Amino acid sequence: MYFRAVLLKIVATMDDKSLKIYKSLFYLNLESLKALIQEESDLHLVFPIPENIAYPEPSVNLTVFDILRMKIDIWSRVKNNEDLKLLTGFLPDKIFKRALECKEYLDAKFPDFKADFEYVNHRNLMLDYYANKNYIEEEAFNDYINQGFESLDLELVNAAMERNESLVISLLKSGADPTVDIFNSDALIDLMEYLEIKESTCFVDYNSLLMADFNQYKYVDIFESLSDLYAVASTSKMLLLIDFYKVSE
Repeated sequence: MYFRAVLLKIVATMDDKSLKIYKSLFYLNLESLKALIQEESDLHLVFPIPENIAYPEPSVNLTVFDILRMKIDIWSRVKNNEDLKLLTGFLPDKIFKRALECKEYLDAKFPDFKADFEYVNHRNLMLDYYANKNYIEEEAFNDYINQGFESLDLELVNAAMERNESLVISLLKSGADPTVDIFNSDALIDLMEYLEIKESTCFVDYNSLLMADFNQYKYVDIFESLSDLYAVASTSKMLLLIDFYKVSE
């Protein structure tokens, strides 16, 4: 029993240096990152899953560039969205610039490092019911087709729910309509409403963490901060793609 307790304690935490790097990334502290990240191995972060959180893998493996990618996607949306600006006490343009400066420094220091982050590969970080499945199941999908809804529009809903960037881009380029309302007597699916509400809700949680004292967090709080970061970033990315690729009215 003692060995198992010690093992669980070891598994459910990060090593000290990685934790310091994640903290510096969370607050976009470039000077701290310069001091901490000296070798390519420092770019890899392992987040063990806390024992009270259900997850299909024992850990989440990300890189420093993945965290920065999420930060950039969030603040790229916030700096151009008046509603989101009202939810933060920070200056979005300044935060966005700091995120870019961190990335530019690390790009220059590690020019050969290949970052291949895709939101769809980490959707379990959403920690919600729809994290690992399509919103519209196959039977319902076929029913909607029979009711006259376009397959492209239905596929877009599923792709956005999965946070599948490349598929969302392809569908938008092919003419999928992100503003379609899919409804019948059993369901009401409004993709844009879902994304916008999800983004603002998750951003409030994420923003509150930025204003808190990271040093007071237990590890489970740190892992949940990663979930909050992913949730708002992946949702913001879907909305950024829709804004960029949407069909002109």
